[in-house]
Amino acid sequence: MHDWKEFVKERLGTRGLRGSAEEEVVCELGAHLEEAYEDARLRGFAKEAAAQLALQEVEDWRVLAAEICRAKTEEDSMNHRTKSLWLPGIVTLLGASIFLMMLQRLGFQPRLVRTGNVAMLFYWPWLAGLPVFGGLGAYLSQRAQGPVRAQLAAAAAPALVILVTFFLILPWGLAIDGFSAIRFVYLGIGVANWVAIPGVALLAGALPFLRTAKAHQRSV
Repeated sequence: MHDWKEFVKERLGTRGLRGSAEEEVVCELGAHLEEAYEDARLRGFAKEAAAQLALQEVEDWRVLAAEICRAKTEEDSMNHRTKSLWLPGIVTLLGASIFLMMLQRLGFQPRLVRTGNVAMLFYWPWLAGLPVFGGLGAYLSQRAQGPVRAQLAAAAAPALVILVTFFLILPWGLAIDGFSAIRFVYLGIGVANWVAIPGVALLAGALPFLRTAKAHQRSV
């Protein structure tokens, strides 16, 4: 009876793999070799011949080891990015968006604030609540061991999405209505109103978690 798992460990070496990742690779390859061996036995091959056929499933163990390590590294990197950036960012974005919709449903209206000839609209209750969502995004990113830049991006996700939207819409506006200085003035007001100021509020909520992350890094 062949111990295919032990054979895989010896041949593969599982370079760069640790813990559950190593065990997963060994189990998968061991099961594959066992299946090839049993299939050969069912076709009438002797034990040694069946084992040789099973081993032919892998042409170069060093190449296979390098490919597995590279694939696992990329997979781990994508999983970490998803957990530390994309999911916290989505939570922040959805939370801030739903909160704004609730305020609008409850009848809260934006306040018009004038500074000279410039007028800006502010949803004060929404801005007051944004630090909570920014802190939540940074906290979730920190729990997933995300770097500081990931925590900042997750916290500021609503402002970043609005900024990208502005610059996606701008070329269409210029193509349809043509260039005008006043359009860029309105763009600047919109960026300040919906990106810069909300972004500051979101990052204000993230600051306590960023300080905690830096303190943890120093202690380690």
